[in-house]
Amino acid sequence: MKKLASWVATTVLTLGVFQAVALVRHQPLAPAPAAAAAEPSASPVAAPVPSPVRQSVRRNPDPRNPAGAVIEISIEHQRLTAWRDGRPVMRLVISTGRPGYETPTGHYKVIFKNRNAWSTKWGVWMPWAMNWHGNYFIHQLPHYPSSPVNIGASTLGKPASHGCVRVNVGDAESLFHWTKVGTPVWVH
Repeated sequence: MKKLASWVATTVLTLGVFQAVALVRHQPLAPAPAAAAAEPSASPVAAPVPSPVRQSVRRNPDPRNPAGAVIEISIEHQRLTAWRDGRPVMRLVISTGRPGYETPTGHYKVIFKNRNAWSTKWGVWMPWAMNWHGNYFIHQLPHYPSSPVNIGASTLGKPASHGCVRVNVGDAESLFHWTKVGTPVWVH
């Protein structure tokens, strides 16, 4: 069998008329496309029909929202992933609540959005804010009035907030525009 395969390969390379197909499948050699066009009198050889590729259905990791858009917040990994139909759209480093101010876990939905929300409790601006439960928001790093300094930039990736989910500058705006009111939020 090895000698035959070697002879076929040598003949194909020398003649350039045939293209080899998998001999393991016991399929015949078919004429190369250029050779078939050059010899109109040659009888056509049926090419093997490839079997259809079964595409698996992708699902979001959230068991309650397996399809569509969902925001997943991993407290353990300090990561936010925006999913659409099982495909990650954004993966962001975040800060959730520090000890004593833990971010609540569970399944929620975005209730409302505000381009620049004011926290009366903490006296800070929260740009690109999305409320998902009580007084908990996903928002850009906050800042004090009249201050260009973003609070918590050096602590992204660690629990550091008062319970909200802090997102870096730029990422928060992208997430805000991607998210619709009613988008599921899964915090775990």
